[in-house]
Amino acid sequence: MRYIIIDADGLIINAIEWDGVTEWAPPEGCTAVELESGSSGDSYIDGVVVPAPVPEPVPVAPTFEELVAQASTFAELKALVASNLA
Repeated sequence: MRYIIIDADGLIINAIEWDGVTEWAPPEGCTAVELESGSSGDSYIDGVVVPAPVPEPVPVAPTFEELVAQASTFAELKALVASNLA
């Protein structure tokens, strides 16, 4: 059986397989709940798993070669490089 381990703040910190019979106890301050859903980082609030927020993707800065290809003058290249350092 699958159990989620929930800390005192309602954060799911782990998911384990446990037969529910073998002697075992969750870490101090945590609770084990038999549940098929939920992953580390999710929350468990009032019996409902709330998925962790999905982080916004981090934009990838263009390579120097890409900036060189975009620029038609050295001054333009300097401006492009400066704007990508901010």
